[in-house]
Amino acid sequence: MPTVSSKGLWARARLPVWAGLAFACCLPCPAQTAAEYHRRADVALQNFLVHFWSGPRQYLQQQYPTNGALTGYWTFAQGWDVLADGVERTSGLQYYGLLDSFYAGQNASGWLSGFYDDECWMTMVLTRAYDLTEDPKYLAQAQTIYADVMQAWDTNCCGTPGGGVWWDKAHTQKATAANAGAALAGARLYERTTNASYLSFAQQVYAFWNANMVNPGTGEVSDHITTNGTRVWWHFTYNEGLMAGASLELYLATGTASYLANANRIAGYLVNNEVTWTAYGPVLYDGANSGCSGDCHEFKGPAIRYLSRLYAQDTSKTQYYTVLKACADAVWNLAQETNDVIFSVNWAGPPQSTVDEAQDNAACMALNRFAEVAGPYPGTGQPANQYEAENASIHYITLEALYGGYTGWAYLANWKSNGSWVDFTIHCATPGVHQLVFRYAAGAGDATRVLKTNGVALVSNQVFTNTGAWSNYSTASVSCNLPAGVNTVSLLFDSSQHSANWLNLDSLTVLGDAPEQIRLEAAAGSRGSVLLSWNARVGETYTVQSKAPLPGTEWTNLSAPLVAAGTNLSFTDTLGTTQARYYRIATP
Repeated sequence: MPTVSSKGLWARARLPVWAGLAFACCLPCPAQTAAEYHRRADVALQNFLVHFWSGPRQYLQQQYPTNGALTGYWTFAQGWDVLADGVERTSGLQYYGLLDSFYAGQNASGWLSGFYDDECWMTMVLTRAYDLTEDPKYLAQAQTIYADVMQAWDTNCCGTPGGGVWWDKAHTQKATAANAGAALAGARLYERTTNASYLSFAQQVYAFWNANMVNPGTGEVSDHITTNGTRVWWHFTYNEGLMAGASLELYLATGTASYLANANRIAGYLVNNEVTWTAYGPVLYDGANSGCSGDCHEFKGPAIRYLSRLYAQDTSKTQYYTVLKACADAVWNLAQETNDVIFSVNWAGPPQSTVDEAQDNAACMALNRFAEVAGPYPGTGQPANQYEAENASIHYITLEALYGGYTGWAYLANWKSNGSWVDFTIHCATPGVHQLVFRYAAGAGDATRVLKTNGVALVSNQVFTNTGAWSNYSTASVSCNLPAGVNTVSLLFDSSQHSANWLNLDSLTVLGDAPEQIRLEAAAGSRGSVLLSWNARVGETYTVQSKAPLPGTEWTNLSAPLVAAGTNLSFTDTLGTTQARYYRIATP
C-alpha cells in the first residue's frame, strides 16, 4: 500500500431520555478486546462492500437484496466515507485501492448535485481520501465542488437577519446539513490548502447559523429555515452531530477555544436528548425501523462520526465514550441480521431482512469509529508480499464471497467485458527480477487477460488454466523486471487482445525481494500514525527502520529490538509532520 419537505425527511416529538436512564439496569455484557471490535468492524464493512458494490455499474446499490436501483449521491458519499474509515482504521492494510474505485464511480456519474448539502458531504470525503493517499486528484476535485457551494450564500432570504447557504438549487429552504456542512468542509479545505478564502467563508456561514439556528442554552440545532422565515426544529441526530463537527473543525483550524466549547455544548444535547436506552447503554436514536424513513436511515452515521472525533479530541468526556461504545455494542448484538450481516435502521433493533445502503453504512460507521477508539488495529496476519485482489483498485468488476477457499475477505468476479480491469499497487524493496503469482479460480474453462506492469503490456494473452470448479484454486506465475519502490500491476479484459472467459481473482503474491529484507505496507498519510505489521519467527529479534524518500538518505532505527513471542509483530509509528517515508525490518 502507498506510504478514506427535506428529501423525504420525517418529524417526530422530542424525547429527552438521558435523565431517566440512571435507574435502568443493564444486562451483563462481557468486556470485548480492541481486536474483537476491529474484527466486528471488518466483518461489517466487508459484507457492506460485497452486498452493495455493483461492479457492472461502478457504484453502490440502493438496497440489499437488490431492487436494481443505485443509491443516491449523498448516500454514496457516506458509503465512501465509511470505506475511508476502514482504510484509516487499518492503516491502509485493508480496502486502500477501493478509494480509487469509488472515485472512478462518482467521476463517471458526475460531481455536482442539485443539493448543496450533498456537495458538502462529497467535499468532505474527498478531503479524507486525499489525507489517506496524498493523491492531488482528490483535493482538486474537492475544491471544484466547494466552489459551487460557495455560490449558495444568500442574504435576501429567509427572514431577518438574512444569510446562510441554500439547501438546494431550487432555493426551497436553508438547512443545517448545508450550512454546518459548508462550515466543516471549508475549514477542512483551509487546513489542507492554507487558502484563506475557505476559512473566511466557513467562519461566515458558521457564525450566521450558530447565532440564528442554535439554541444558546441547550445546544439544540434547528433543522432548517423556510423561505418565510419559519425555523423548523425537527429532531435529528445529524443536525447536532454535524454542527458539533463543524465547531470542532473550526477549532482545529483556528485554535479558538469558543468553537470547542460550542462543539461540546451541542454534543451534550445530542447525547442527553437523542438516545434510546438498550441493554448496552444509551444509543443514538432517530426513530424505530418503521418510523424513521427516507434520508433518516443515514442520519446517525454522521452523528456518530463527529461525536467520535470530538471524543478523540478530549478523552475525558466519558459520556461520549459511553454512547459510542453502546452504539457499537447494540449495532452488533441487537440490530444485526446475522445470516447476511446487515443492520436495521434502529440500532436498538430488531433486525431487518431487507436494508438500504444508507442504514447499513451508518451502522458500519458506528462499528468502525468505535474500533478505532478501542485500540490499534492488530493487523491482517497475511504475508506482506501478498496483495488481496479485493483491496485493489477495481473497475467494473464485482466483489464476491460465494465460493469458499479464497484468502482475505472476498475475490473479484463477474468480469468478462471490455473496460474492466484491476490495478494492484505493489512495493518492491529491491530492483530486478520478480515473480508475479496470481491465485485464481477458472471454473468455466481457460480464461485469458492482458497483463501490464506500470502501464506497459507484459503479456497480451496471459492464460489462467481451467480449475474445474469455482471453489478450486490454482496459481499462474509470470517473471518480470521491476524497479524498487512503487509499481502497478494490472489485469485487463480486452477482447481485441483475445481476452476470454470468466475469471475469479483472489490475490497477487510478489516474490523476488532479498530475503534479509521484510517489506512492510502502510498508508502513510499526512496526519496521524501508521501501523506496521509483519509475519515473524518465534524467538527472532527484529528492528523497525525508516528513511526519507530522498537520494543518499540512510536507514535509521525507529524501534528498539523486538523479540517475537508469536508469528506476528507490529509497531506503530507516529508521523507528525512527516509526509512520506520508507520502512523496512532489520534482523541480526
